[in-house]
Amino acid sequence: MESNAQNAKPADFNQHHPLEDHYPMTKNKLGKVYVFNQMSSYMGGGQPRVGHIKDCKDIEEVFQNLKFDVVKYEDLTYKEILEKLSNIAKMDYSEYGCLIFFVLTHGKGSKIFAQDIVYYPEVYWNTLNESSTLVHKPKLIFLQCPHDEDVYYGTTKRTRSVPTTYSIPEVPDVLFMYSCFDMFISWRSHVTGSSFIQCICKEFKQHAESTDLLSILTFINRSMELDFTKSLSPDVVGRKKMCTIVSTLNKVLYFGSKNK
Repeated sequence: MESNAQNAKPADFNQHHPLEDHYPMTKNKLGKVYVFNQMSSYMGGGQPRVGHIKDCKDIEEVFQNLKFDVVKYEDLTYKEILEKLSNIAKMDYSEYGCLIFFVLTHGKGSKIFAQDIVYYPEVYWNTLNESSTLVHKPKLIFLQCPHDEDVYYGTTKRTRSVPTTYSIPEVPDVLFMYSCFDMFISWRSHVTGSSFIQCICKEFKQHAESTDLLSILTFINRSMELDFTKSLSPDVVGRKKMCTIVSTLNKVLYFGSKNK
C-alpha cells in the first residue's frame, strides 16, 4: 500500500533547482500511470468502445517496460472519478519522477463523458495541485476523446474532435495533449485501437530511452500524419489526424538513459 503524502517530509520531495535544464528522473520508479477508460455506453446512448481494450493493453505493456507503475480504472461515474482523483492526489510520490494520466472516452462540446454525465477535463490537472509530493515534477495528461457524432468507414471510425477551446493550466510542470484539433478528424479502429494511443505507444516504445519528451510528441504527430493515412479507404484519403499540445513544462524531460 502506498503511503500518504501527508506523511512525507518536505525535504523528501522539495529538492528543486530551478536553473537545472532537466527534470530529475532517477527515482526508484520513473513514474505512475493512471488510465481512466470509459468503455461502456454513455448516458444511455452509443456503443461500447471496443478499440479501447487494445489501447489499454498497449499502454500497460509499454509503460511497465519503461519502469512505470500502471493503474487502470474503467467505466466510472463522475463522482467516482473525483473520488479516485482525490485519492491519487493524497498519495506519496516522493519516490516517483512524474505522473501520467490517460483518459479514454468520448465527448460533447468542450466536455468529456463519465459513465453518467459530461464534465470538463480540467479536473485532472486541478486535482494535481493538491499533491505536495508532485510539486516541481512533470504531470502529463493524454486525452483520447473524439466527438460523440460518429461516421463509420469500414472498421475505422471518423469523428469530430471534442475541444472547442483549449484551457491552459495555471500551474507549472503540466502537459496536456488532446487527440486532435477542434473540427479535425479522429480515427479509431475497433480492431487496432485509436490512432492517437497507438502512435503514443509506438513512439514511446521506440524513442523513450534516448529522446526527450517534446521530441517524442513531435514524432507522434508525424506518425499520425504518415502511418495512419496510408491505410485509409479512398473516400477519406487526404484527411489528416494531428494533435494539440498545451504545456507549462519548464525543463527538458527524458525517460531513458540520459537521465542517469
